[in-house]
Amino acid sequence: MFYRIIKAPPGYAPDQNYLVAAYETVDACSKKYNVRNADGTLFAATLEEARRMMPTNAKPHQFEPTDQFLELWEA
Repeated sequence: MFYRIIKAPPGYAPDQNYLVAAYETVDACSKKYNVRNADGTLFAATLEEARRMMPTNAKPHQFEPTDQFLELWEA
């Protein structure tokens, strides 16, 4: 399973900067679901908080960031 940290589009609240989405493959069309925080929300205020939303066994994967897709992790 792959996990992408995604920058939220403009217009979201200051505490809604990042999303984490799970993908079956590295293909962006293989999205399975959005990962939720422990409190059930979809957004993270900081990049560090977004990283904590992923499984503990996830490791950074080689990835060239884009404007919206910031990091790719694999578990």
